[in-house]
Amino acid sequence: MEIFPGKIINEGYEIIKPLGKGAMGQVYLAKKDNNYYAIKESASSSEEEELVEKSFQKEASFLAGLKHPGLPVFYKDFHTGFKHYIVMEYINGKSLEDIISSGIIEEKRSIDWGIQICEILFYLHTLQPEPIIYRDLKPANIIITPYDTVRLIDFGVARRYDPSKDCDTIRLGTPGYAAPEQCRKKGQSTPRTDIYALGVMLHQLLTGHDPSETPFRLPQIKKLNPLISEELQWIVNKAINLDQRERYIDMGLLRDELLDYYQEKFGNYTSIYNKSLLYLEGNNLPKNFSSYLVTEIPESANLFENLLNSIFSGTNKLLVILPSIISDIAIVFHSIMEKIGYMRLLGISVIIIFLLTIIMPKAGLLIIMLSSCWIILITIYYIK
Repeated sequence: MEIFPGKIINEGYEIIKPLGKGAMGQVYLAKKDNNYYAIKESASSSEEEELVEKSFQKEASFLAGLKHPGLPVFYKDFHTGFKHYIVMEYINGKSLEDIISSGIIEEKRSIDWGIQICEILFYLHTLQPEPIIYRDLKPANIIITPYDTVRLIDFGVARRYDPSKDCDTIRLGTPGYAAPEQCRKKGQSTPRTDIYALGVMLHQLLTGHDPSETPFRLPQIKKLNPLISEELQWIVNKAINLDQRERYIDMGLLRDELLDYYQEKFGNYTSIYNKSLLYLEGNNLPKNFSSYLVTEIPESANLFENLLNSIFSGTNKLLVILPSIISDIAIVFHSIMEKIGYMRLLGISVIIIFLLTIIMPKAGLLIIMLSSCWIILITIYYIK
């Protein structure tokens, strides 16, 4: 039953108005001693009452242990009758869902918000002893303050990340923003799950396209917004790759890519979090930071697939050490391949092969073998 404005609950919290409603409860604006609070109330007639109660207990536990300026401050939780309440900081602003309903967001602002979200989620993903996977990143759960800063709310679906598990206990998420692994029967949500959702949100900010209309089949950004560069499209495409092994290894790398792009196009960027949060400095990463990110890919019964995963894990460790160099090479390679085109590149390759066989006739067989591999590689690239 809805709480009406003016009602006093739990020692002086006066309900001002409802702020929003979800499947697991409702949020109210409340006032006490001239201070404003957001109070979340559990759903009363839910068919999954036990799930709702566990969700509230988990959310209260998470919020009580989090200290980040991009997250709401937790004050207390309590029970009244059969209902569970969480009292937290009231964040003044507009939901990103309301903002994007007006249309496409300018590129500079979209990237700024993306960087801020990366920094908040990177904090959650590097918590010790267990990282937190948010799992339900979407515009409705993001508040943009009057100062254009990002605040992340609603931890009802978040969970601790356990690399030893090969699947989630319960599959949760929002269609369109949920990654493919969240929808599989034995899918395991990982830090890359949040990367996928952020990539989808960036796609929506830059194009205005509602991802719930075509889950897992987002149109190319430049087809919907030709003003967006190939480089930014490449960054977003990597984040929303359906294969989580092909996404960014962590939020830190995605943040660096967005930051480099922003500074190259718009000038210096000053993070509202960077100066106060040491976790963004490379030498302050947890000692086992790379290990639990690398081990997030579950073992397979297929020996060949496990061999590929081992190779990929080694590549991930290299990416942690040399992220910017590899990212720059990838962007340059992608740009060259897109600008030259398949037929032109094939023609250039044939001429080079012909010249090499004339210059080095003794290595002719080796040149032909390597050249065949190169032609197969570029053919696969353009087909893909």
